[in-house]
Amino acid sequence: MRDAPRRRYLRVERAFLASGPTVPLAGQSVDDIGGAAPGEVVEDAAILVVGNRIAAVGPAPAIPVPPGAEVIEHPGATALPGLVDAHVHLMIRRGESFIDLCRTHDDHQLLVRSAAHARQMLEAGVTTARDCGSRGTFLQALRDGIAQRLLPGSRLLTCGAPITSTGVHLWSCGGEVDTAAEARTLARRLLRDGADFIKVMATGGRMTPGTSPGRAQFDEAELRAIVDDAHRLGRPVAAHVLGTEGMAHAIRAGVDTLEHGNWLDADGSAVSFDEPLAREMAVRGQFRNMATNPSRTLAELPRNAALDANLRRDLAEHHERWHWFRRGLELGVPSFYSTDAIVGQWDGESPDMAWLTILIAERSGLPVPLVLRMATAVPAAALGLGQDLGMLAPGRVADILVVRGDPLTHPRALRAVESVYRDGDRVA
Repeated sequence: MRDAPRRRYLRVERAFLASGPTVPLAGQSVDDIGGAAPGEVVEDAAILVVGNRIAAVGPAPAIPVPPGAEVIEHPGATALPGLVDAHVHLMIRRGESFIDLCRTHDDHQLLVRSAAHARQMLEAGVTTARDCGSRGTFLQALRDGIAQRLLPGSRLLTCGAPITSTGVHLWSCGGEVDTAAEARTLARRLLRDGADFIKVMATGGRMTPGTSPGRAQFDEAELRAIVDDAHRLGRPVAAHVLGTEGMAHAIRAGVDTLEHGNWLDADGSAVSFDEPLAREMAVRGQFRNMATNPSRTLAELPRNAALDANLRRDLAEHHERWHWFRRGLELGVPSFYSTDAIVGQWDGESPDMAWLTILIAERSGLPVPLVLRMATAVPAAALGLGQDLGMLAPGRVADILVVRGDPLTHPRALRAVESVYRDGDRVA
């Protein structure tokens, strides 16, 4: 006879339910979609966890404590869904290049450091992360070890080596191809080896010398070959894409998430926003992930702090990026953000989703409830996990971040982590 599932009864000052990945319709403004939906915040809240799922959430007087339940009090705290960082690179640290790293470290070394980084992310409140490019299959081993509770860490989705052209962005990870047939074969091998999704480098990137961020490095037919095979085998495709030319190919080839999506011109030096293409992306329901690694100094400064000339320039660059991000939202593009984590930029060497959320909440002009949804419910939906993750709701997996204070009014409360629950277990 099986033991009865463990029951936990969490009581908090308030619960932010992150009620769904709001996707605007063309013609709406950001303000139209940004306010908290009715019932999104519950005061004097209780969350009943049975096994690894949420059984009930709501005002504490309406949810009685079941016999034998473990009661955990978090006075003055807010519960929200565990954060979802949908674009990380666990094996690399600040100041390193992929090319040099792959020359100097073997897979065993990279596995050990990646395990440490996954644990740090979990302790910072990131309960789910998607690694968007590594070497070999060692991250699949880490993913499985975390899932089996052999070691602590964020729940992981992995892709292994990104598919790229010979000598182009992230070639050192081992995923070079030059024809549609080679790309299709590599995609099949990656999926055979346990990849959760396929990552393809649709344009060049800034970290690889000799590549062009603004130009496409696969045509639409080549990308479609990758997408068709991945979708046939039930796996999504993420495309690294900085330039508008590559975005057009990726959108029409049917990729699921566009990583970065910076709308760069062919030279990679200016924005070349294409409104009809953005509307096409919205109609197709393809997600844009503003994977961005901001200035640590700018993120840590209070909103009203004086800025020197360098920080004013940094902020102006961020504001331009956020302007086009908001424009995509207004046109109906389902959008979210992530860290594009390079470990070592933040305290404790963790790639910190909380600091990025704080920076966007305080300085981007987006409403805070929407910003929090774009760190929880929206990326969960983009990763195909929206039925299980990203919301505090009955039936969802009990991934819960508890912070001291109220991040809806003071976003910096996200840094005051009181506890983290993953799959119903208290892990930090």
